[in-house]
Amino acid sequence: MLVPRKSRLNVFGAVALWAAPFFFSVLVIAPNFPKARTELRAIALIAFPVIVAQLLQMGMGVADTVMAGRISPLALAAVAMGSAMWFFTFIAGLGLMLALTPIMAHHVGAGRHHLIGAEWRQGLWLALALSVVQMATLGALAALMPYLGIAPEIVSETRSYLLWVGWSLPFTCLYLVPRFLNESMGHTMPMLWTQLLMLPLNVLGNYVFMYGHFGWPAMGGAGAALSTGIAQTLGCFALFAYTLRARRYAAHRLRQTWTRPDWAHIARIVRLGLPISVGMAMESGMFTATALLMGRFGVDAVAGHQIAINIASIAFMVPMGISIALTVRVGQALGAGDPLAARYRGRLGIALCTSFMAVSAGVLWGANEFLAGLYTPNAQVIAVAAQFLVFAAVFQLVDGLQVGAMGVLRGYKDTKIPMLITVFCYWGIAMGLSLVLGVFGPLGPVGLWVGLVGGLAVAAVVLTGRFWRLTRHVEGLATVTGGSIAPNTARADR
Repeated sequence: MLVPRKSRLNVFGAVALWAAPFFFSVLVIAPNFPKARTELRAIALIAFPVIVAQLLQMGMGVADTVMAGRISPLALAAVAMGSAMWFFTFIAGLGLMLALTPIMAHHVGAGRHHLIGAEWRQGLWLALALSVVQMATLGALAALMPYLGIAPEIVSETRSYLLWVGWSLPFTCLYLVPRFLNESMGHTMPMLWTQLLMLPLNVLGNYVFMYGHFGWPAMGGAGAALSTGIAQTLGCFALFAYTLRARRYAAHRLRQTWTRPDWAHIARIVRLGLPISVGMAMESGMFTATALLMGRFGVDAVAGHQIAINIASIAFMVPMGISIALTVRVGQALGAGDPLAARYRGRLGIALCTSFMAVSAGVLWGANEFLAGLYTPNAQVIAVAAQFLVFAAVFQLVDGLQVGAMGVLRGYKDTKIPMLITVFCYWGIAMGLSLVLGVFGPLGPVGLWVGLVGGLAVAAVVLTGRFWRLTRHVEGLATVTGGSIAPNTARADR
C-alpha cells in the first residue's frame, strides 16, 4: 500500500480548503446575500447545539472505553461488544422516533398547535412500546452470542453489561419525545445542556461503579453499563422537567390529561419513521460489517481503520447537525405553505454540508499523518491510517452531500424511496464493491474503503437528484406567480 507524497497532499488540502468556501459563496450565497445570511443564521442556531451535544454523546463512549481499558482487556472487550449491541438497538429506535421531527415541524409551520400536543402524547406511547421491543432485542442478541464463536468469558461479561444497561431503555426512548419536540421548534439548546449534565455523571458513575469506590463493589465493564443507564435516565427526567415547564410550550397543552393510545395515529408515525429506522440500521450495519471484514487483514489494518473512521466520525457531527436543522427548517416552510422557501432552504443546506465537508476533506488529506499520529506512536499503524484517511477525505465529500440531501427529504416527509436507495447503495454497491475488490480482489483493505466511498457516492448523487425532482415544479410556479407561491398551492403533508 503506497501513501501519496506529502507535497501532493498539501497541495490538495490547500486547494480544497480555499475552493470549497469560495464556490459555496459564489454559487449559493452571493446571488441573494441578505436572504442567505438570515437562513444560515437560522440553521446555525438549530445545528450548533446539536453538533456539540452529539460530540458530548461521543465523549461518553470514549470515557467508557478509556476507563475500561485501565481495568483489563476483558472489561474493554465487554464494553466494546456490549455498547455496540446497545448502540445498534438504540439507533434503530432513534430512526423510528425521528419521524416526530418533520411531523411536528409541519404543525409548527402551519400553526396547528393543538395537534402538537396530540403528537406528544402518542409519541410517549410509541416510545414505551418501542422500549419493550428493544429490551427483547437485547435479550435475543445476548442469547445468540455463544453461537457466534465468541469466547465464553467475553459472553459472560457482555451479558452482564447488557443486563445493567437494558433497564434504562424505557427512559432512553422516552427522552427522544421531548428532544424531537424541541428540535421541531428549532429550540435545541436544552439537548446541549442535558448532554452537558450527562457526560460528567457518566464519568463519575464509571469511577464509582467500575472501580468500586465509596463502598460500592467494583463491577468492571458492567459498571460502565450501570453508569450509562443512570446518566440516560437522569437526562430523560431533566429534559422532561424543562419541556413541561417551559412557557414557550404552554399553548401546546403538554400536561393535558393523559390519553389512551390511538393505534391508528401511532401507525401513521411508524409508517413515516420505519423507513428512517431501516435506513439508519442498514448504514450502521454497513460500517460494522466493514470493521469485521477488516479483521481479515491483521491488527494494523484494524487499528488504522478504527483511527480513520473515528476521525471521520468526529467531522461528520457537523453535517449531521446541519441535516437535523434542515429537516426542521424545510418542514416548517412546507407546513406554512411555502414550498419555494423549502426548496431554497434545501439547496442552501445541502451546499453548506458539502462545503464544510470539502474543507474537512482538505484537512484529512493534507494532515493525514499528523492526525493518525495523535492516536498512536506505532509507525506502521500511522502509515496504514494515513492511507485510509486519504480515502476518508473523498468519503467526506460524498457523505456531506448525502446527509444533507437526506435531512431535506425528511423535511418533505419523503422516507420510503430514500430508504430503498440507501439500502441498495449501502449493501448492494458498497458491500458488493468491498467484497469484490477487498475480500476477494487485489486491493485488500483499501478495497473496503473503495466500497464505502463508491456506495456513498451513488447514494449522494441519487438522493440529491430525488430532491431536485421533487421540487422541480416549484420553479415553474414561482415564475408564474412572480417569485412567490400562495400558501394554498403548497402540499404541507406529502
